[in-house]
Amino acid sequence: MGRSRRRNRRESGAGTIPVRAPEANVVAETLAPVYVSVGASAWQAESDTPVLALEGLKPWEAIRGPALALDDDPAPVGLVGGEDSKDPAQLDLAGAAAHADALDGTGAADGIPEPPVAESVPEPAEPPPPDPRDIAAAQACQVAAERAARGDQQGALVILDRALDADPEHPQLLVERGGLLGHMGRYAAAERDLKRILRLDPHHRHALYALGVVMTKKALWGEAVPLLRQAVELDPQRGMAHYYLGEALNHVDDLPGALAAYQAAAELMPDNPRALYGLGIVYDRLGRPDDAARMYRQSRAVGRR
Repeated sequence: MGRSRRRNRRESGAGTIPVRAPEANVVAETLAPVYVSVGASAWQAESDTPVLALEGLKPWEAIRGPALALDDDPAPVGLVGGEDSKDPAQLDLAGAAAHADALDGTGAADGIPEPPVAESVPEPAEPPPPDPRDIAAAQACQVAAERAARGDQQGALVILDRALDADPEHPQLLVERGGLLGHMGRYAAAERDLKRILRLDPHHRHALYALGVVMTKKALWGEAVPLLRQAVELDPQRGMAHYYLGEALNHVDDLPGALAAYQAAAELMPDNPRALYGLGIVYDRLGRPDDAARMYRQSRAVGRR
């Protein structure tokens, strides 16, 4: 190995540059850079040729293998192998160089789409905690409804009065008490509660429906129609809203409108005899006695179930 290093130093002496070491007043040898090129003839035979140092090897040791010619002039294109190479294991670096030339300022090659960047999906916000006012109102309304269902309307009214003393403007409590007052025939008090809600929220669907029903109970049909129309638009699946709208329209002689409202009520509540009976009345008024008789029969049959 020592003879090999001495021989390599002699052969490449023309390429050394004398450098004065800063610590010692001695001249150290530094090898000048060389460039690698490959020709077909270089692969014809094996030889001892100085090559660039590899990791784990000492600098400029001779490696037995295919010869690499070392030139003083840099090659215009850094190719290893190529068409003239006899070694199939060699890599053609021209493709890599062309790829590097195609890269733009963003690091993406022309015509090669960048991989999609995954969009971060924000986590859904946690729902706000329930309002204690709403919890208390819902509990009072539930207890009052249970009392009313057992026939204790006065007891139900007492519960709602107490809840409204603690929270006078809560819409759910006002709607519940307004509807209860309407069932009890106390229409003026019911109207006051329901109109209080509509002053705060003109599109409150429950208040519109309940006030429209109160207007029909008071036979104020013209006032009931717009209230019930809005209630139906805001809550089209409420069958009783369609029924009361049919009642109001029938009394203001809007027979086509009444027919459509009763039909919608009958579709949503096929077991409600009142909707079927209302259809019979409108058919009678429209001069369709056969249809009217059929509706009356269906109403009686449903009522007997």
